[in-house]
Amino acid sequence: MKKLVSAVMLLSLIFSLVSGVGARGAAAAVLPKLYLNGIELQSSVAPKVVNQLTMVPLRVVSEGIGFQVDWTSPTVQVGNGTSKIVLTLGSSKAVVNDQEIELESAPFAESNTTFVPLRFVSQNLGLGVEWDQQAQSVHLYQSSDPNAGAGNGGDSGSSPDGSGQDASDSVEEGMQVNALLKAIDFDGINSVYLPYDGTMGELKTTLLHSPERIVFDLPNTAFDAGFTTPFANMASQSGEITVDTHVSLQKIRFSLFSDKPSTVRVVLDVSSATHYEVLRETGAIVIRVLEPIPGEITPPPTTNPDPSTGIYKVVIDAGHGGKDPGAPSVIGKYEKEFNFAVAKKVMALLDKEKQIKGIMTRSTDTFVELDGRVKIANDAKADLFISIHANRAASSSVSGVETYYTRANSKAFADIMHKHLVKGTGLKDRKVRTANFRVIKYTTMPAVLLECGYLSNKNDTSVLFNDAKQSQLAAEIVSGIKEYLKLN
Repeated sequence: MKKLVSAVMLLSLIFSLVSGVGARGAAAAVLPKLYLNGIELQSSVAPKVVNQLTMVPLRVVSEGIGFQVDWTSPTVQVGNGTSKIVLTLGSSKAVVNDQEIELESAPFAESNTTFVPLRFVSQNLGLGVEWDQQAQSVHLYQSSDPNAGAGNGGDSGSSPDGSGQDASDSVEEGMQVNALLKAIDFDGINSVYLPYDGTMGELKTTLLHSPERIVFDLPNTAFDAGFTTPFANMASQSGEITVDTHVSLQKIRFSLFSDKPSTVRVVLDVSSATHYEVLRETGAIVIRVLEPIPGEITPPPTTNPDPSTGIYKVVIDAGHGGKDPGAPSVIGKYEKEFNFAVAKKVMALLDKEKQIKGIMTRSTDTFVELDGRVKIANDAKADLFISIHANRAASSSVSGVETYYTRANSKAFADIMHKHLVKGTGLKDRKVRTANFRVIKYTTMPAVLLECGYLSNKNDTSVLFNDAKQSQLAAEIVSGIKEYLKLN
């Protein structure tokens, strides 16, 4: 609720600003251009500014994102099969999914068109909002979150911390810029480099939780015209860098958080509370992301066997399968063949263990959706989840094994399994890494994804498709499971 109230207040500020009315009194109202998913909304009826609020034609926006609008005066109903909004012309009350809410301005009809406040649309049709100051335009973006919809207003894409604050937060005239940020670079180990021209003031640092984030605001700073890090969204000047080589750092996000005063925001997404330090060099800020704070890492969940049987349940997931062959190898075979061969060997060994029950996500060469694999593990209330894969790189020289985990409570399991993965393959150790792979993110038990070698590398491939080496790898995987469960 606090987030919704904050979004309402901030969006109100945006649209009162673009109306050009208020403190400047005599200024003429300026209608912003409206864009939906990057395309300018075309309508025979233009938006209107009424009492300092931007009102938009409801049908144009709603039908643009797949909602149906039914108008039986004085009632307007908007829905998409799962969400339902009921508006009454002239009334400041609306009903969203059977919950009554208050509008800042009542809908009205003109020229057979229903007009509603723009921020009502953003809040209740699952749309994100971005204000492009230079172009004097409002961009609406349909959320990629499948749960977004009526009553779940999208966060502003220009606010990477998810607070809903828009880039036009300040209304002071002028855009003071003392520093120009030239790039955002990650060295692949633990350092984020922020090279700049000009004079950089003191960074404002904020720690946010659930999820864990470290937020840095660079004061009086804008992006240099030659900024080399790609923007994912040019309108909001925002982007992100995915990190898979650090124990805690998962993603670096950035945006022009405010243009009055000009502020660049950099957000570090971390898996748990993490030590960091900020260093100043000539013409650069360096943020070193260190180890997770001791005691702050979510402890591994207690893994206990089924009390009625004394047996642990372990899910073995052979990646890909069926119509999804996975990566091709240099010898013409496919990843799904390797994954399935090793999974079967692991299962055969688990069948001999009295205290472990193995469960395969697929027992034949069939295709199983990622969410289906997650469901199998969660429904079984499994104790462990292991997904078996092989990798591929653009260069044939890349070689070695990696173990991935997503949630902090899978780290201990990942460390043990990786030790046995290196031993079982004999290939180069490319370390334990973090990544948001769906099967290890949404399973509820300790979960890892094993990348057992590179199919683009001739030597790795010869190991992966060697029957004896597959058996050795399977034996090490089982040894890792037993070590974690303390069954050795």
